[in-house]
Parts: sequence; C-alpha cells; structure tokens
Amino acid sequence: MDTKKFLKAHLDLFRYTLGILSSLAVLAAGFIVYVLNGATPDFLTFIFNNGVIEISGLILGLIATILLTFAIESINDYFDVNTDIANKRFDRPLARGDLNRQYVLFFSSILFLISLFLIAFLVLYYNVTPFLFLFTCFCVFIGIGYNYIKTTGFIGNIWVSIGYVAPLFIGFFLLKPNEEVSLYTCLIIILTSFFLATGREIVKDIQDYEGDRQSNLNSLAVRIGPRKAGVIASFLFVLVFLCGFLVGFFVYKNIIFWLFWLCIMLILGLTIYTIMTEEPAIGGKKTRKYTRWSLWWSLAAFFLGVMFIP
Repeated sequence: MDTKKFLKAHLDLFRYTLGILSSLAVLAAGFIVYVLNGATPDFLTFIFNNGVIEISGLILGLIATILLTFAIESINDYFDVNTDIANKRFDRPLARGDLNRQYVLFFSSILFLISLFLIAFLVLYYNVTPFLFLFTCFCVFIGIGYNYIKTTGFIGNIWVSIGYVAPLFIGFFLLKPNEEVSLYTCLIIILTSFFLATGREIVKDIQDYEGDRQSNLNSLAVRIGPRKAGVIASFLFVLVFLCGFLVGFFVYKNIIFWLFWLCIMLILGLTIYTIMTEEPAIGGKKTRKYTRWSLWWSLAAFFLGVMFIP
C-alpha cells in the first residue's frame, strides 16, 4: 500500500474530524468551567495561567482525549466490519479492505493503553481528581464492550453516546468545577450532548436499516421500524432544545448563545422533518450529516456564549 493510501486509511479509521472535535471539546469545557468559576473570559489566560493546571497538563489531557477517541472509533470498526460491508459503508477502511482486522485490534489496544497512562499521569503528577481516571477506564470498557452490547438496540445507542461526552467530562474535571452554578451547568451541557449523540446514533441506525436487518443486527430501527425509531430520535432532539433553553435562560443570558442555539434548532428541526418524511436510506444519510453539523454548532454555542455571560 502506498503512503497516501495508508495515511488515508488511518484517517478514515480514526474519524480524525471527531478527534479534532474531541480536542476542541476539552478546551471548550475547561474554558466554560474557568469562566463559570468567576474568572475573566480570556482564553489565552485560561490556556497559560488558569491557576488550576499547568499548560503541559492541559496538553496531555488533550492528547489523551484524542487518542481515546481514535481508539474507540477504531475498535468500533473492528467489531462492525461485517455490518459495514453489508451496508456498503466503503468509507470505512476495514470494509473496503485497506487495513487488516488484527492490525486494527492491536493498534486500538495500544491507543487505549496510552490514553490510560496519560490520564493516570495527570492524576499522579498534576493532582487531577482520580475520578477522571476511573471515567477513562469506563470509556475503555465501553469501547471494548460495544461488540457485546450493540445488538441490544437502544441500550447500544446509549452505550456509544457515552463516548461522545467523554471529552466534555475530561475538560470539565481537569478544571474542577467548584461552585454550584458551574457544576450544574456542566451537568446540563453533558446531558445536552448525550441526548444529541444518542439521537444521532439512532439516525445512523436508520440509515443502516437494510444492512442491519439482513445481518440480523437488532438495532432500534430493526426492532421497532425506522419510523418509530425516528420518533424516539426526534424526542431526544426536543430534549436537546429544552436543555439549551435551561442553560440559556438561567446561565448564559446573551444574544451570542441564542444565535447559535437558533441555528441548532433549525438544523435539528430539519433533521426531524427529514427522518419523518423520507425513506430510511436517503433520509438517514442526510440526517447523519445534519447531526454532525449540530455537534459542531452546539460546541460553538457553549464555548462562544460563555464569553458574553453578563
């Protein structure tokens, strides 16, 4: 395999855009805690002199999060290769035969171990809460256990979605929210991201409905049908709206946050309309893209909005 093809295979395996999103989520989450704890909303000061963790510790946290994200995505491809082939998901390197399955298993295991080591080092050297290491272990357990839980449908969706909120969790607790308002806001943001991620996982199942049904994979869409699965995804997106309103009315209270949140509402409104009116394969492909946009917009809303809290 030539170098260019080898590199592309690994970028596709890692879903490198999710790695970028994860690293930005760590920084955004840490900055949110920093401002909510009463500091001036100065991002450079937060990076270099936040008074809680040195910049080297913050960088290690970023690296650990990115590697954890890469490992979770890689191990998911390892487990899902047959289903991906059935669904003609040739954007996946294992499904199109660019990488060896045992190689992916070995490589993802190494990434898991490195991320655990880095988090353990943060706990021991930078005095980060030990709960963060336990949570990282839980994320590793989720990544590896996905193969055994994915056939349960909705529980499998929830299982995968926990991995999406891991970067936020790491970012929040690197900076140690120490006041009620910051702690409660962090929990609501985590819930918002969790509902959004779970809805997105259901949307992905709707897109993969035919292949999952042929592979006897008991996804939520296969179990109850694409339309009913779409109703549940839509309900989760409504919960995203409500969580955003709670944070907006009681904490953020500024036009910047509301402008971004309006965009998210429009994107998710389009998502709900599409999954309820179009065929599963076509509508699922569109809504998969829409919900990816909503992940980025929600991160921007919480990050940029916190700079203008009155």
